[in-house]
Amino acid sequence: MMTNGTFIAVASLYFVQALLIVVQNFFGPRTLLFGVAIPPDEAQDPAVRRIRVQYAIVMGIFVLVVAAACFLWIRHRDAAHALVYVLIALFLLFPLSGIAVAICRQSALRLNAIRGWQVPVDNRRVASISNRRHRAPAFGLPWFGAHLAVIAVCVVIAIAKWGDIPDYFAIHRYADRMPDWYRWYSTKSLSSVYYENFGQLIVTGLFMLLNLLNGRARTSLDPADPEGSLQKQIRYKRIHSSTIWGISLAATIFLGLFQAGRLYSIQFDLWIHLAFPLMLTADLLLLGMFVYLRVRGLDQQRDAPSQGDRYWRTMGMIYSNPEDPAIIVPKRYGIGWTVNMARPMGRLTIATIAGVFIVLLVWTWLLTE
Repeated sequence: MMTNGTFIAVASLYFVQALLIVVQNFFGPRTLLFGVAIPPDEAQDPAVRRIRVQYAIVMGIFVLVVAAACFLWIRHRDAAHALVYVLIALFLLFPLSGIAVAICRQSALRLNAIRGWQVPVDNRRVASISNRRHRAPAFGLPWFGAHLAVIAVCVVIAIAKWGDIPDYFAIHRYADRMPDWYRWYSTKSLSSVYYENFGQLIVTGLFMLLNLLNGRARTSLDPADPEGSLQKQIRYKRIHSSTIWGISLAATIFLGLFQAGRLYSIQFDLWIHLAFPLMLTADLLLLGMFVYLRVRGLDQQRDAPSQGDRYWRTMGMIYSNPEDPAIIVPKRYGIGWTVNMARPMGRLTIATIAGVFIVLLVWTWLLTE
């Protein structure tokens, strides 16, 4: 049965994650209402604000329903079960968020039809942040040397303690009480011993890719203040890069602790109790980033060339513009970027990220057969 501490950690993680999903609606560009462009002077209109609040209410209902179902299911189970089911609940929030967005987007389209908004085209200039006189918009590859150092330490320890690793080990001490699909055992081999190190490399590479895409995302200058708008967007990207670097380093360290608990007879429950605060810390870092961007006025980024409705599909979530040379463009709602699916490199980026997860899942399944 879960302890009170574990239950508090699970609940905190779930509700902070839900809060992150909800607040993106309020921290994104003010001139976009669920992908519908609105005039700047209408951004604080009561009708516009009601639609944003509508999203929070709909998501709040979804969050509470899923939370209640999850609580009833895990309240008499141990921490290992709790971790599995709370992760399922967390993943459910994303498709539910898509449903809430679809509902509110229809409200925004109806309001647009009533008001007849005509948003003028903002003729901004596209810039490449490669001039050395400007501060780099993202951390360089040497910054990820810290990740490689952590991985190297884990590998060296595994080599030094090879003789102490049992020939057959369970993934956790509750393995005998787990359902068949979650009852993981491993035999001692190069692939099973260094499994987490492979995962560390994959995680590091994936976050390096995200960091690179962040730095290469299209930057549009405001003709009225080109230098000021450039510096503003460099700071915007730099903050995202810092967050990506910090979260990826924490994930790399966590996988090393996971490996230690699995191989060296350290109480394996340690990783379970560490997982919740780690994910909670990552969510709090993201929330802090949102607040900082708002306080500094950096959450108002808008890239006008990518806002044409005809280039956005699937409720404005997928961008496909063969005439746009940019691979990475700002999202239509929320914060961050998305890829231009009309460009070969954009499709390759999505395929690479999806492929990483498929490889990890297949390898995990093979190890536990």
